[in-house]
Amino acid sequence: MLTFSTLVHIIVTSYGVIFMKEINYEKVGFKLKKAREYLNLTQEQVANILRLGRDAIIRIEKGTRKITADELSNFSNLYKISMESILDDHVSNYTDQAFARGFESLSDRDKKEILDLIKFKNEHKNATRDGKNAL
Repeated sequence: MLTFSTLVHIIVTSYGVIFMKEINYEKVGFKLKKAREYLNLTQEQVANILRLGRDAIIRIEKGTRKITADELSNFSNLYKISMESILDDHVSNYTDQAFARGFESLSDRDKKEILDLIKFKNEHKNATRDGKNAL
């Protein structure tokens, strides 16, 4: 099992090295916490699913515990977020990512209904911004 160092980590898979870079455990923990909260999962539920102690989840989310490559892969699979996006330096909008994943599985009729609603909301927002009565 590969454990990340505090300065540089290497992601190794059966295909070889993916990449090397510095890791910011606080940012990683923040992203994992936000993804967990977005999915309405408790720390206890995540701990049970990933077979970790709740204390480990707490410390990972606070950025005070190193995370193994296996654990990172498990979080990635559970939250449906790539390992690269968990480790990159900017904070992603998990709501948008989750919406996109959920949208893919909808029927064409449901997709059209959502797109129509988005169009309506944008038209309403633009009309309100331009000082027009949107309704």
